[in-house]
Amino acid sequence: MSAKLPFALILDSDPGMVLSLRHLFQTICGLATENLSVVPEFSGEDGWPQVIVIGRVSRRATVIAELKEQGAPFILVIDRGEVTGEGEEAFLAGADDVIKTPFTLRVLALRLRARIGLLDTPEGRDVLAGAEHWESGAYIASHAGLTSAEAQVAHVLISNSGEIVSRDALSYAIDRRPWDYGDRKFDVHVAKIRKKLNAVFGEHVAVDTVRAAGYKLTIDPTAMQKLLR
Repeated sequence: MSAKLPFALILDSDPGMVLSLRHLFQTICGLATENLSVVPEFSGEDGWPQVIVIGRVSRRATVIAELKEQGAPFILVIDRGEVTGEGEEAFLAGADDVIKTPFTLRVLALRLRARIGLLDTPEGRDVLAGAEHWESGAYIASHAGLTSAEAQVAHVLISNSGEIVSRDALSYAIDRRPWDYGDRKFDVHVAKIRKKLNAVFGEHVAVDTVRAAGYKLTIDPTAMQKLLR
């Protein structure tokens, strides 16, 4: 793992699931997240991630038991139903919670809110209020191959789909500070986002720059519903 302890550690060999989980923790919640396909060595001396999400890993029950024995505070296991009794086995090994696929990111966030206090703040409740766009946002970000920084910008634009988002609003949402006049980083991000979205979604997902006002992202809802099925 990296020297800086992440909020969430994802142990899963499924790239699609990893992208969705990273979108929730990192892009939506703004929390440091790390994902690994193999289980790292833990000592626990430097602390633990607040949540360890375990999906497809070899010897999963053993991994869960060893992590709990070493002091892991909260382990959430993804039950894909591929093996009979998968969820029960995870609980018996020491998992704190199990969530069965398919699930929405909002359901997962609410589960973690109840269990470990994720988004259980006034600001967090505002984030949850925009959950209707989370699934489409995760789909768009992963299929367009957006970087973490681009995904953050796209998330704000998607959450305000059809509305103009000023550079100042973007700066407050992402950097928690006013936009510095002349700073073109959002222009650069939006230009790259526009190119990637156009290559994958064509006219169904578009980002326009509104002169002297900001940016507006529009989504064809009918096309997006078909893609999300």
